[in-house]
Amino acid sequence: MARLSAVSITLLLLACSAAPPTRHAQQVSAQPGLRRLVIVGINDVHGALLASPAPRSLAAWTSDPVGGAEWLGGWMDAIRRDARERGGEALLIDAGDEFQGTLISNQFQGRSVVDAFNALGVAAAAIGNHEFDFGLPVLLERMKQARYPMLAANVFRKGTHERPEWATASTLLDVRGLKVGVIGLATMDTPTVTNPLNVTDLDFVPGGPVAAQEADALRARGATVVIVTAHAGPFPPASEIQRIAEAVAGKVDAIVSGHHHTAIGPPPLVVSGIPIVQAGTRLQQFSLIELSLLETGHVAGFTVNEGTFPRPGAPQPIFHSQGGRPPEWRGKKVTPDEKIAALLRGYDEQVRRLRESRIGSSEVDLRKGRDGSLGNLVADALRSGAGGGLRAEFALQNSGGLRVPEVPRGTITFGQIFDLYPFDNLQVVVEVPAPAIRDALEAVLRAGKLPLQVSGLRYTIDWDRFATLGLGRAWPSGALVTEVTDDAGNTLCQTRGCSSSGCDAPCAQGSHAVSVSDFLANGGDGLSMLKDAPRRTGSVLTRDIVMSYVKLHDPITAALVDSGRPRVRVIGTPMRAQAE
Repeated sequence: MARLSAVSITLLLLACSAAPPTRHAQQVSAQPGLRRLVIVGINDVHGALLASPAPRSLAAWTSDPVGGAEWLGGWMDAIRRDARERGGEALLIDAGDEFQGTLISNQFQGRSVVDAFNALGVAAAAIGNHEFDFGLPVLLERMKQARYPMLAANVFRKGTHERPEWATASTLLDVRGLKVGVIGLATMDTPTVTNPLNVTDLDFVPGGPVAAQEADALRARGATVVIVTAHAGPFPPASEIQRIAEAVAGKVDAIVSGHHHTAIGPPPLVVSGIPIVQAGTRLQQFSLIELSLLETGHVAGFTVNEGTFPRPGAPQPIFHSQGGRPPEWRGKKVTPDEKIAALLRGYDEQVRRLRESRIGSSEVDLRKGRDGSLGNLVADALRSGAGGGLRAEFALQNSGGLRVPEVPRGTITFGQIFDLYPFDNLQVVVEVPAPAIRDALEAVLRAGKLPLQVSGLRYTIDWDRFATLGLGRAWPSGALVTEVTDDAGNTLCQTRGCSSSGCDAPCAQGSHAVSVSDFLANGGDGLSMLKDAPRRTGSVLTRDIVMSYVKLHDPITAALVDSGRPRVRVIGTPMRAQAE
């Protein structure tokens, strides 16, 4: 999940928007008399088929929940009716990460999500990294179940230029006589952001060149419109989607993106004349690209998120009400799709009792953050040995493994812990020396991710000193994480000084037992230094360890999760955008 400052986002989008337009796409108002194709983009649904409380930013506009598949169905009905009345059609395109993340999805290994997507009329989807979380056999079951193609043009057998038989690169749709090509791309990050063991025999290559070749092939087959749906995001350090857009300039008309959980716009993100949209996460909103078409079916112009409310140019929240009234799209009333609602009720009834069961309570709001109480709680649980887990000296928890921003004070339910920690990871305790711990702490920062949450440890990230070194991405160990201690204040590693030739950053001798998830132990999030470490693998899921810890410490107090001493001390402002 990406979290950048508003200034960073604005500067990046403005910089990308400065790219020269191609012959295919310019930002113009839809022209009367031209056919239209409305592309509705969703991404990173993560199993969030049910509505959720509206974020505080929408409090002025609605007191009702937002999102939910049945309400997206209602919005899509209004959008399709409007498009047809104006001589066009609407396509719903997904940019990946459909399944993983909620009880209503995970209990059925994504079957409920694909059923909902079938009912919504999804036209095509990219394969996201979390589509591999249940293993390839389950993904193949979901692909067989889907009435829409799940696409991955840039996935090849390890060490070859051959796609596996299940990897479809693109599809050619006939939309009322209009030939529309759709190319799907997976993120190159996939091996480090799903369990690496699930993709060991696959290569995820740069998507741009592959998409350019596929676009040419689709044009040769008669496509007058070509769309890319890519599970790839727009932000540093990779800026993967920008490189894709640059590679397909003049060949592709629109891109629906995902992976970074970012709501793009305003201003619109336009790279090499190609509009790129992304609509946050968890099915709370959607994006729109409207293409104006010549009589030949080729693209004359486009608009991005035109007419969205309450923030013009931003993705459209999936409102259930607006100001106490039913929501509307261009004068057309939006009501939930009853068939989809019935489908969801059938699945929800099977998991409701478990989801609502009480696990414990908290006297404080538990929040994510650089040194947040939620991350502290989970890391402490993984170190504690609760619920049959393994005890350890230290624990590391990646921020991206925590999937909700907050667990509010009050009763804590099974469903809340599941949504926080949906992955079926096992606990692993690795035996590593102090330098490997420091390297792990730096590795996530090197990859542009948020700092690791820790238990039993405290460490310092010194961006101010790092900025003076001018080292770029290939910095030596100790250049950024300048001090690591245990809770008692004993120094594990400390940086005395750095130069262009390296750092004087000695570490204490000896090895340490560090509790992590099997995702991290197998090298996920770039922690390759843990892959070959001696280890003990537990028999209890990390999520169940967290639940047992919450039960043992009912109610959770402020003192339990915050000693008043920061575990992660940051000096200066990060030089790199940080995402989960």
